[in-house]
Amino acid sequence: MDLWDAHAAAQLAQRPADRLQPPPRMEWTQRPGIGPGAEILGGDLTGRRIVELGCGAGHNTAHLATAGATVVGVDRSAGQIRRAAAHYEHTGAQFLHASATVHLGRGTERLDAVVSVFGAIGMTEPSRILGACSRRLARRGVLAFSLPHPQRTGAFPASPRTRDTVTLPDGTTHTVERWDMDPAAWSRALNRAGLLVTGVHHLHAPTDARWPTTLLITARKP
Repeated sequence: MDLWDAHAAAQLAQRPADRLQPPPRMEWTQRPGIGPGAEILGGDLTGRRIVELGCGAGHNTAHLATAGATVVGVDRSAGQIRRAAAHYEHTGAQFLHASATVHLGRGTERLDAVVSVFGAIGMTEPSRILGACSRRLARRGVLAFSLPHPQRTGAFPASPRTRDTVTLPDGTTHTVERWDMDPAAWSRALNRAGLLVTGVHHLHAPTDARWPTTLLITARKP
């Protein structure tokens, strides 16, 4: 079973996918209240066309919908999409089962923002996913994504392509491949995709942690 379908199944075994109220703010880390919220997407979100890549259980997608955006949450896990829809379909958010690059490649509507929170960006070969984002973004559209900070253990990894072991609540383990690149490498990849970097945030959690745990990058389509 795919890691994310297994994760969804484990979560559903612990708690039914009941209707939920959307969270009061957008979170870019795995702990609430750290760093900026949806304001880094720029001003009023009313009517903005936004896609979240790797939406998981839909929390951030739902927050953006209640802020007035026309938002689609995309995930390659059918189980995660079922969870997200059960939780938040009442917000007006749309949830689709698809891979990030396939979804971006088959649409033609220009997007005002693309976001990924520990999602598809970082788990897909960078030139493919960033190029797909750039092609769909409208002029001055925003790309914002967060991922595990490459310096989270105190040193940058020897290779930008790494494998992590993830343990699910039921005790089973899965191996996940990710691109663990330093900020300069991400900036170069974004520039090659035709995007201009507008912000690089090194987020710490908890507050007394010696090393940052989350890397948050924003870019804009010129």
